[in-house]
Amino acid sequence: MSSQIARRVVAYFQKQAKPNPALEALTSREKEILDQLSKGFLYKEIAGNLFISIETVRRHVHNIYEKLHVRSRTDAVNKYFNR
Repeated sequence: MSSQIARRVVAYFQKQAKPNPALEALTSREKEILDQLSKGFLYKEIAGNLFISIETVRRHVHNIYEKLHVRSRTDAVNKYFNR
């Protein structure tokens, strides 16, 4: 492998490994809920999976949107995956 290609490979993986600073503002519960949202679960399913009420899920999702500065599930999931 040439040194030029090796630098490109290293640069690619360094770029991929950067944590998203916006996600660091989320609590562990908010990260759990965002993970469930990314898997396509509905609020009712998330509430059942995490043993919390639907209103609690709604409140957490609202907080996630505020902290990530997004307005939709799609935007939040895209930030979660650094897209």
